[in-house]
Amino acid sequence: MSSIAHANLNLTIDHALPEHWPSLRAYIAFRVQEQRLNASALAGKMDLSPSVLSRKLNQPEGDTQRFNCDDLEGYIKATGDVASVMSYLAAKFLESPEARQTRALERVESLASELQLALGNLKAIK
Repeated sequence: MSSIAHANLNLTIDHALPEHWPSLRAYIAFRVQEQRLNASALAGKMDLSPSVLSRKLNQPEGDTQRFNCDDLEGYIKATGDVASVMSYLAAKFLESPEARQTRALERVESLASELQLALGNLKAIK
């Protein structure tokens, strides 16, 4: 009989991630730039050439290269960036459209009151 150690994963979910990066591929392309490894070293750890990794992440028009599940596993293995990937996916898929709309409306209302205050301050300077 073998025992299995259970790991805990604590996520900080930034619900704005899917608003900034509409796809996991686009988010991974951003995260590649944020890694300690340069893109060439990361590509090597993923068993890809730097140009292929770039093509897969940037998907030029008509290009047949695609960032796939094996690439995602390679990225996570090479970087250990699992929490960031899981956080993106949780932000994108665990929030209902209604909750997303409510959050966006609250943000707009908050920004509107900040703008109103700033406008009042500007008028007072005249």
